[in-house]
Formats: sequence, C-alpha cells, structure tokens
Amino acid sequence: MFYAFLGKFSYKNVNKVLLFDYPRKNFSLEGAIDFKQYTNSAIEFIKANVAQDEPYILFGHSMGAFVACEAGLAMQNSYGKAPAGVIVSGQNPPYSVTLGILKKMPTDLIGFAEKLGGIPPKFHENPTMLKRIYDIAEMDLKAISTYQPTLPDNDMRLKLGMLMSGEDDFIIDATHHAHWDKTFCSIHSDNVFTGDHFYFNNHQEEVGALVDKFAGEAIKA
Repeated sequence: MFYAFLGKFSYKNVNKVLLFDYPRKNFSLEGAIDFKQYTNSAIEFIKANVAQDEPYILFGHSMGAFVACEAGLAMQNSYGKAPAGVIVSGQNPPYSVTLGILKKMPTDLIGFAEKLGGIPPKFHENPTMLKRIYDIAEMDLKAISTYQPTLPDNDMRLKLGMLMSGEDDFIIDATHHAHWDKTFCSIHSDNVFTGDHFYFNNHQEEVGALVDKFAGEAIKA
C-alpha cells in the first residue's frame, strides 16, 4: 500500500519493479522471532526473481533498509550476485545498532506506529485491520531487537548506496550518520525531504525520479 507508487512511476532506467513483503505467516514463531527470517526471505525472493546476469537495485525503508543492506551483502559476498546499488530510506546505518539502539520494545505499539505516521486514519474505524497492524508491529519490533548487523571488511562492503529520509523523522539520529561508510564503499547522494518517517507520501514523483536516476548511474558504475 505504501510503496505501490514505486511500481507506477514512468522509469527510463528501470525495466520492472518487484514489490516484496515478508511472508510472516511462514516464519517460525517458536521461541524468539529472529531477524534472519526477514533477511533470508528477501534473499530467496531476489534469487527467485532476478536472473544471474540481470542488474538490479534494492530499495528498503525503515526496518526494510536493514533488510536491504543485509540481503545485498549476502547476495554479493555469498551468492556472487551483487546489487548494482542499494537505496536506504528512513533508517540509521546498520552499525548504529551495535551502539545499543533499537533494543527496547515500545510499550504502546499503536502509539509508536501513529508517531511514525504509519496508520491511515480510516484504519481506526476497522478493529480487524488495527489488530492486524498491531500484530505486524509487535512481530517486526521483536525481530529487529535480535538484529545483528553484518560489519564487512572494507573490500566486502556494498559498492554504492543512496540515502533518503524526512527531515522530521524521529527515527533518524544524525550522530550515527557517518557510519554509513561501514556498509557502503560510496554514497551516491543523501536526500532529505520535508516530512516525517513516511516523507515519500508527499514526494512520490521526486522519489521516483531519484530512484530512476540512481538506477541508471548505478548500473554504469
């Protein structure tokens, strides 16, 4: 629902857009929910949908930014199928997780989701949908508390990244910004938009154009 606009944009450098969601119903819920379930499902999706000789880029927002980085690193360093570039949106560098953030579960999950701007007003009128959002948020936050980021050697880092965020996103901590160089060899551009965590709701054309430009330049890099 949130990212459908990426599939509707008129690209010049992108042939197809594949929107991916985690198969949460297939995840093992015995014991602690493991963040690796999210990463592994993304890896399997890429392997199943991208041909060996087909260039591709990854786009991940919020928790998905960590998933995109981890899946990209695995595809590059374990499967010999590196992404041409990775776009990370609404998130701090993976390395920042080792500094102690994202380890404490919010007590009010609905309030947390509302603060992010992730619950459309009409959902409050539908108890079933609200419960579904609560369950997803609970599972995802439990999973992210188990996240152990990959800290690759310099020559094993992802080749190229692009950053996107909203200037009023309370998730973003500027003190960690410099740590993106622990994940990427090079940052193509750092794009800050007006808005909060879901800044792209009001900047769909701009985001689509940046994704298109990035794709074209990443493939040539």
